Amino acid sequence: MDKGFNLSQPYSHVSQENVQCLMGYIIDLTVILDNIFRTTAGYVTADDAQRAMDRHRSSSRRERIHRDICNFATETFATEAPIPQRDPVLAKIVDLIGEYCAPPSPSGNG
Repeated sequence: MDKGFNLSQPYSHVSQENVQCLMGYIIDLTVILDNIFRTTAGYVTADDAQRAMDRHRSSSRRERIHRDICNFATETFATEAPIPQRDPVLAKIVDLIGEYCAPPSPSGNG
């Protein structure tokens, strides 16, 4: 009995800006954590974490991520049609994390 949802009606309290901020936070954090765990040998120092955040903040990937989020949110909030089945915000978050996090190493060690 899934009727989908329409961002312009029942979820009018959800703003495009809030969706963009939440998506950016989740994806940025995930990409930074992915970078930390891939560049350290399991022992993470505060300096390692700071370097990963600094690399992400100054990278072109961060700009692409935020542009993708902005484009997605603009398109999603512009539609008047109900969006069926899955939550499009969650689906886009998962897609962007998959796109911007490095794939697992072929050695199978994580």
